[in-house]
Amino acid sequence: AGARILSRTPICGNPFPRFARHRTLRYMTRHRADEHLPYFCTITVLDWLPVLIEARYIDPILESLKFCRQHKGLQLFAFVAMPNHLHLIAAAGDELHVVVRDFKRFTSRTIHDRLKQDGRQTVLDWLVKATQRARRQRGELGLWQDGFHPQAIHSRAVFEQKLGYLHENPVRKGLVQHPADWWYSSAAFYEGRRDCCMKMDQVDW
Repeated sequence: AGARILSRTPICGNPFPRFARHRTLRYMTRHRADEHLPYFCTITVLDWLPVLIEARYIDPILESLKFCRQHKGLQLFAFVAMPNHLHLIAAAGDELHVVVRDFKRFTSRTIHDRLKQDGRQTVLDWLVKATQRARRQRGELGLWQDGFHPQAIHSRAVFEQKLGYLHENPVRKGLVQHPADWWYSSAAFYEGRRDCCMKMDQVDW
């Protein structure tokens, strides 16, 4: 079976195989910003390696985000998955760091398993070396850099600025012409399109 497309325009300049690939705000779960502030978070692949270039390697990210929302109290307001990093606007009370830790563990393990199944030994070797450089440990295979760089969002204006920055990421990188054309993003949801990959929660300011 062929890989699912990630966007509607071709992806160029990636060293990996090149595969391009609710409804409205009133359907969102509501969240009050004065209860637990939303945070703009960045989760980055070791050495910025473009591992997340096929649907098969990005799907675990969606699976884990959905699981964390259903079972770990994660509220997700926006996201975008890029070839070598992930941006989220999210909240989980005082447990955000725990949720992100569990998310990173699951996605790292699952993506590694799929890389092994696909015989992507060059990618795995790169990740081994990147892990050793980052953590100076042998025998460990990582995927993500340490931390997730949370930035508290205190106002609607800052939220909208971060939202725009996040959704424009694939456009700035030349991957698509319009934000909503990038499948692994909340941009299509915010435009009220039916072909969005996931509904988002809503912040009440």
